[in-house]
Amino acid sequence: MKAEYKRDLSGNYLVLYEEEEPDTSSYQMRMLVGNTIPSVLKCRVQGVDGQFMVCFDITSKQSVLSLYEEKKIGYEDLQMILGGFVQVMEEMAEYLLNPSRLLLKPEYMYVDVEKRQLYFCYLPGYDQDVRQEFQELTEYILPLLDHEDSRAVMLGYGIYRRALEDSFHLEHIKQELYQERSETAKTDSAINAASRQKTDKEGTDTGFMDVAAAHPGTDFSARPNGKTEQEEININPEEVMWQEEPAKESRKSGKSQEKGIFIWCLSVAAVALLVIIAETLGYLPRISVTAVLGCVIVAMGIGMLYVWILSLLKKKGQKISENQETPMPKESRKCGKQSLKHMEISEDETYGTERTEEKTGKKQEEIYTENSSCTSKSQKTNFGETVVLSANIVTGPATLVSREPGELATIYLQEELTVIGKMETAADAVIDLPTVSRIHAKIRKRDGEYYLTDLNSRNGTSVNGKMIKSSEEYCLQDQDEVDFAQARYVFLK
Repeated sequence: MKAEYKRDLSGNYLVLYEEEEPDTSSYQMRMLVGNTIPSVLKCRVQGVDGQFMVCFDITSKQSVLSLYEEKKIGYEDLQMILGGFVQVMEEMAEYLLNPSRLLLKPEYMYVDVEKRQLYFCYLPGYDQDVRQEFQELTEYILPLLDHEDSRAVMLGYGIYRRALEDSFHLEHIKQELYQERSETAKTDSAINAASRQKTDKEGTDTGFMDVAAAHPGTDFSARPNGKTEQEEININPEEVMWQEEPAKESRKSGKSQEKGIFIWCLSVAAVALLVIIAETLGYLPRISVTAVLGCVIVAMGIGMLYVWILSLLKKKGQKISENQETPMPKESRKCGKQSLKHMEISEDETYGTERTEEKTGKKQEEIYTENSSCTSKSQKTNFGETVVLSANIVTGPATLVSREPGELATIYLQEELTVIGKMETAADAVIDLPTVSRIHAKIRKRDGEYYLTDLNSRNGTSVNGKMIKSSEEYCLQDQDEVDFAQARYVFLK
């Protein structure tokens, strides 16, 4: 079968030549020319110099052969291909057409990438066994399957096994296709049910959550001191350390003051007791008890006053020494705070604060960087000899540069295959212009050369003002002017 591609002002066409003159009055030809079959490419029949051509409109559509030339067939892609085949076979039965006239070859099956719909060529003079054609199609698909996609592999090999059976029927494809869909839906629903049960169980086991739900207006995170749990956790350890030192000093001074008063009183009481005993035994002249007690009280008062004045002088001396103390250098304080940050992280883990791993990782990285800077400031480092960074520069990839500076982004041809168009999900290089097709062209790198191919774009691709044909590979040369519709570029090799 002879096939070629043509372009006119209205679009791109796949032209298939009939070996024999078709019967233009037949039912199948009238249905084909009427363009009423949804999954069949629109076409027109022409006769020139005894040759009869069927021109199929393939504008903005990609053949299965070119679409999966570099791309693997995943589960969704396989569903689209098999679903498209089932749909066109049902349409053949609905419109009373012979399915053996369908061309089930990847180069004659076209995909609308945006709609994700498959279209077929129907040729009245073509006659092949549709079962054999479909089996060859599955053999073509198997090597292209994405073997990391288990669903695609299971579906692909399941359909291929069915196609080899003598009793193969369209219903078998439907069974495999829709069974896979139902199993996927069941799996998703089972996962959702398991997650819901887990959530319900966690809510039941957590008594605190039940209490919180019963008292929605109560803040259970408040502490007896009026602070929340998070505020208590976020206390700066440095502040705690500075606050604990005066408290310890005050407790020490209080204890020493109490001890001094007790010893003084005990001493005075012992002296008074000795005086009374001596007077009783007659070693001392008679002294009234009132006088003795008065002396004891005066002595105790003098002792207590002495201890109190001594404690005041001690406190005053501490304040003077603190004011005269030399402040810590800024860098030392900064470096000292880094060790405290480690304490904060360990406290977060102890109290079970819910922080993400990313946040903790960033915090530890900042601490490490700051500690490194402190170490580097205190030590001298030898950086070695100066290295010339511009030595041994490797040339970059070829590029397409806009002929109007700043209007279009530069396209870097780094990959073996670069698809150009305005559809972000299908193109490697996106040109957001109305005249550019969704999948406009492709550039393939082979043996150090770059080959440009138009992909049935509506407004065409030209090089140096000359329009290139669809499926034609043009070898780009340095400084070639490449136009994708109104997007004008210069190729720099």
